[in-house]
Amino acid sequence: MLKQKRLCTALAYVYAGGMSLMAPALAQESLERVSVTGSSIKRLDSETALPVSVITREQIDKSGATSVEDLLRRVSASAAAFSDATQGVGYATSNANMRGLGANSTLVLLNGRRLANHPFGSIGGNVSVDLNSIPFAAIERVEVLRDGASAVYGTDAVGGVINFITRRDYKRGEVSLRYGTTSANIGGSEKGASLSLGLGDYNSDKFNLLVTANLQKNTRLRAVDQKLYNRFDEIADAGAPTSGRSFPGRLVDFNITPGAYPELNPGAAFSACDPESTVLQTLAATTPNGTAKKRCRFIYAAVLDNLPDQDKGDLFGRLSFKIDQNHEVFAEASYARAHGIGRIAPVPIDSTAGHFDRKTGEYPSFKMPTSSPYFPRDLLTKLGYTAATWDPDGDGFTEVALRAVPLGNRINDNTNEQTRLVLGARGMLSGWDYDSGLTLSQAKGSLSYENYVHEGRFITALATGNINPFGASTDMAAWNSARMEGAMRRSKARTLGFDAKASRDLFEMAGGAAALAVGLDLRHEKADDQPVNPDYAAGLHVGGEGTVPATAASRSISAVFTEMSLPFAKGWEGTLAARFDKYSDFGSTFNPRVALRFQPSKEVMFRGSFGTGFRAPTLWDVHSPAAFTNTANPATDKNCPAAMLADEDPRCVDNQFNVLNTASANLKAERSRQYTLGMVFEPSKGLSATVDYWAISKTDQISQIGGDAILSNDYLLNLYASRVHRITTGANAGIISYIDTPIENLGKLKTSGLDVDLRGSWKLADMGMFNAGITGTYVAQWKRQVGKDTPYISYVGTAGDGAVVQPVPRWQHTAFFEWQTGNWALGLENVYIKGWTESAKQVYNNVGGSSAHDVKDSSRWNLSTSYKGFKDLTLRLGIRNLGDSEPPYTAVPSYGSHAAGYAGSFVDPRGRFWYFSAGYQFK
Repeated sequence: MLKQKRLCTALAYVYAGGMSLMAPALAQESLERVSVTGSSIKRLDSETALPVSVITREQIDKSGATSVEDLLRRVSASAAAFSDATQGVGYATSNANMRGLGANSTLVLLNGRRLANHPFGSIGGNVSVDLNSIPFAAIERVEVLRDGASAVYGTDAVGGVINFITRRDYKRGEVSLRYGTTSANIGGSEKGASLSLGLGDYNSDKFNLLVTANLQKNTRLRAVDQKLYNRFDEIADAGAPTSGRSFPGRLVDFNITPGAYPELNPGAAFSACDPESTVLQTLAATTPNGTAKKRCRFIYAAVLDNLPDQDKGDLFGRLSFKIDQNHEVFAEASYARAHGIGRIAPVPIDSTAGHFDRKTGEYPSFKMPTSSPYFPRDLLTKLGYTAATWDPDGDGFTEVALRAVPLGNRINDNTNEQTRLVLGARGMLSGWDYDSGLTLSQAKGSLSYENYVHEGRFITALATGNINPFGASTDMAAWNSARMEGAMRRSKARTLGFDAKASRDLFEMAGGAAALAVGLDLRHEKADDQPVNPDYAAGLHVGGEGTVPATAASRSISAVFTEMSLPFAKGWEGTLAARFDKYSDFGSTFNPRVALRFQPSKEVMFRGSFGTGFRAPTLWDVHSPAAFTNTANPATDKNCPAAMLADEDPRCVDNQFNVLNTASANLKAERSRQYTLGMVFEPSKGLSATVDYWAISKTDQISQIGGDAILSNDYLLNLYASRVHRITTGANAGIISYIDTPIENLGKLKTSGLDVDLRGSWKLADMGMFNAGITGTYVAQWKRQVGKDTPYISYVGTAGDGAVVQPVPRWQHTAFFEWQTGNWALGLENVYIKGWTESAKQVYNNVGGSSAHDVKDSSRWNLSTSYKGFKDLTLRLGIRNLGDSEPPYTAVPSYGSHAAGYAGSFVDPRGRFWYFSAGYQFK
């Protein structure tokens, strides 16, 4: 172990300055035993054989972060965040994603204990803790374990553990105000306030009460005000991301938009293609009199929000009583609420967007009567068409494709709440350090719709002839009759748990005292995911998420675990840990871990660990009824009938195809093996270097092969051709009906790399203190099998598979430089993400380009300054994205987001952003 006093002095310099959000695990100068994330043994020192990094409260304040998601974006081991700020994805939730293994493989704790997962789930989807549940103002520090920890915590800890630790024995009061906005003044502003109040001195008054409150309001940022989607000139032959379901609409049988022919005077009812939100496209095909066919394609990314309106708030309270010198009882209570309004493009309407008959595979028809005043009879005649061609079967109707622009943007109104209560006791009993607690945590989610379209009612309204698919309607009554709005989903998830652990020294060894920890963990998890609108459940909302069946399920988990520390020689310590978990719905699992630490001198420490882990299937993966939805990203079916492909029929080209998700009661737990090998080097006071190699391998991956991934990869298409179901009869013969995407135990996954942390502090005589450092992660490999015994596909440095696997940057880092003198502090931070490659097929499926695209690196500089010259008052002024850099252009949106042109899971779309905060402390 590095000498404690010396290490504490070095860390004091690091914590006193530096905008970097990663530091070695916290050590203390007192002889109080402390708990460290990843270990059940209380220790005098917290530097263990495990790679634990710490984000302090001071670093949080200096970063200007206003949410946990914003904070974790600076953690290089966390990649491809599941963001509540990314439109068209999820339900206004934010999830951690260590090592890019998915939110389900990252364990999030609050004071070492679990929270309830968000209650909205789906087969193969993320079921994890919403980061908005964390009481932001109460955080004292964040400990990030960059190693698997199933031997201590059980499931979800494969990629790592993020433990949010709240303040304790807080005796002051503090109120802070903050405000920030873009320099371009185009929206995306933030304003908030927080309050922290501590009462009672724990040692003298025998109690301490901490109460915190936090409010945050973020405003929308419209995509059209940035046009990040319009930078397609980086790719040959590419264009803006568009959809054939446009407004003004299109006659499907002729593949023309009436308003695209202003030279032929189609009439006042037929609007021209709007250059702001549509692209006028001229086809090689011609009408009967030789006129080129023209149509409007909709730039769906132009009419949504890159950032949503959000209102967030949380309350936290912790009351602790000191019974005597050895025993404490405590209670924690928290409540968090996050409300988000997501606006995406108006409802797309054509047969492929409808609810198809799963028995026959037929789509519904969206037909208008040829007798409608909005039917372009005169224009069609000018183009050489006759009644025999526009009504060949004589039923008086013709198929149309359009966008419900007259109704406005689809609005997903989400409210997510988390309530949590912990009653516990801790202390010393007969030589054992003990800690036990009873936890009740409940998450609630609600979803309401605005401006969605009910399929059946719209078909009826369209058949009246009173809806104009090609321009403004004189009467909105028909449109309004087709609305599908109001409450759609009301769900709850609950976790009831009891945990107890105890540790003590056993006997002296050559390197110190051997120690033992034992523990018990009992939990009951329940999900009650309920659609409250039957038409929503049946998938009758055009442009929605498919069928949404009710899922009501529960499971019980019981676990025992133990850990032993063995300092068997001077400078050497070995640690053994093991945990046995039993699940009521899929079986049991045993996971050991061994760790070794060696310190040959006070300047150098070597460390390593090896362990196994597991991820349990979610309740939805095991118990949910089958559900139809669509692919996250558009794709092209190259096996569509040749004539339809040549005509770029939307049933074949740039389509989000139907997929069938099915659960499996026979799923096995996903297994993992992980190891780390690292070194901590401190050549002198104030200088340190840490390098850790990590490797994780999974077997029996619980995953899916996405429908868009199958259609975007020839190898996958050949391997899973039997999963693509096609219509065999009728006018639609040959097109895809749906693609099977079952949840299953696939093959293996391997990822490995290096974590690097270099930092230093220098006294500058009368000029104060200078601190600098860099924390980065290099990914050497990230590959997986897409079936049992199939070849590995490597994704490192790529955009992923366009479905389940997200981009895997080769390198990410956060670097900081800070100068402190007197009451002033000045900090400069660089957040860097190495770019990746999007395959030619991914590019083609999204923007129509003909070649692969290398996404540029992202490098953003953030500047902040603070002043503490006024009594008890701290003022801070900062600029994020000092150079006003645009996010790198991407053809593939992250996580199927409707927001296009940038990777919302990696970067903030805002340009230069100014923020100001003022914090006042009072006794």
